[in-house]
Amino acid sequence: MAVEFDSLDDMPHASQRPAAIDTCLFDALAYLGLLPFVIGIAMQITGVTLFGVGGRFWFAAYSTAILSFLCGIWWGGALNRVRHPHRLALILLSNLVCVAAWFALLLYATFWGLPLLAAGFAFVLWAEARLNPNLPRRYNYFKTRSRVSYLVIGCHLVMIAVIALTG
Repeated sequence: MAVEFDSLDDMPHASQRPAAIDTCLFDALAYLGLLPFVIGIAMQITGVTLFGVGGRFWFAAYSTAILSFLCGIWWGGALNRVRHPHRLALILLSNLVCVAAWFALLLYATFWGLPLLAAGFAFVLWAEARLNPNLPRRYNYFKTRSRVSYLVIGCHLVMIAVIALTG
C-alpha cells in the first residue's frame, strides 16, 4: 500500500526519507520532447512527409499526445493524493482538456486546430500554477515544465505563421 503525504508536515523527517529525486532525466526528456514539434515545423516548411504524414498533422497529433500526457499527470496527482484540495478539479479538468485536445486534432486542417492546441498548453500552464497537482518538492521539475510549455506555445505560433505563409 502506497503512503501519501498531503503536505510537507505529514512527511517523515529528512533522515527517514530517501534523498531528493534527481530531475535531470526528466528535464532532459522534457527538452527533447520539443524535437517532434520542430520536426513538424520543418516538414511543413519543406513539404516533406514521413510515412505519408505531412508536417501539419504530425505537429497536431504530437501536440495532442503531449496534452493528453499532461492530463494524465493531473489524473495521477488526483489519484495519489486523495486529500488534495483541488482533487475534483484536477479530475474534471484532466478529462476536459484531453477531450478538447482530441477535438482540436479533428480540426487540424482548419484554422482553429493549432490555436486550440496552443490554448490547451497555455491553460495547463496556468492551471498547474493554481491547482498544484503534485507535491511541492517537485518544484524544479515544474520550473522546467513551465519553460518547455512556453517553448511549445512558441512552436505552435511558429507553425501557425508557417501555415499562413505557405498555405
